[in-house]
Amino acid sequence: MAGNTIYMQEGSNYIDIHDNEVVNLSVDKGTVSVDKGEIAQDKPKGKGGRPKRAGKTINKAFRYEGGDDAKVRLQLLYNGLIALEWIRKDTDMKNFLSIFSGGETTCRIVWTGDINALAELFQELVNRKEFVKLPVGETIWVMVNSRFWDHEGNKEFGNERLGSTRTPKEAKDDIDMLVEILNPDISLKEIRERMQSQ
Repeated sequence: MAGNTIYMQEGSNYIDIHDNEVVNLSVDKGTVSVDKGEIAQDKPKGKGGRPKRAGKTINKAFRYEGGDDAKVRLQLLYNGLIALEWIRKDTDMKNFLSIFSGGETTCRIVWTGDINALAELFQELVNRKEFVKLPVGETIWVMVNSRFWDHEGNKEFGNERLGSTRTPKEAKDDIDMLVEILNPDISLKEIRERMQSQ
C-alpha cells in the first residue's frame, strides 16, 4: 500500500488511518465520529458533566530573568500578593519562587483573589510587558492553569475560563504595582518606596 499511514492510540482506543481514510477502528468507551477526514472522540465526562482533564501534566515553570536581583524582586512580588490577600498567607515562598524558575516544577499556588486579577496580572507580565517568559510550546492559560489552584485549593480554573476574563478596574492599580516589581528598569529602592506608600 502506498501513501501515509497513521496509527493513533488514546487509552484503549485504536485508530488506523491510511490516506485519510479510517481503515480499522476499535473503541471500548466514548464515541468516534468521522467528518471530512477529521476524527474526533468525545472526552469522558466527570461529575456534573464537565470533561475530565485531558492531556499530560505540565511540569514546567514560568521564567523570570530579572538580573542579579531577580530573587529579591520575586520575593517582593510574593509579599505583595500576600498583602493583597491574593495568595494564602501560608504559601511557601520556595514553592512560589519555583513557579518562576524556568525549570521543572510540580508546585501550585492557591489563588485566593479574583480570577480576573490573576488573568490580568499574567497578561501584563507575559504578553504586554514580557517580563515573564513561557516555556517553549506552552500557552499563557495552560501555564497559569497548571501553576495555580482556585481559592479552595483543589480545582483548576480552566483555560477557557481564564481566557474569557475581563480587566478588573478595581484592582488595576494593584496589578500595575505588582508588574512594576518585576520591571528590571525600576530600581529596588524605588519599588520599596512605592510599596510603602500604598
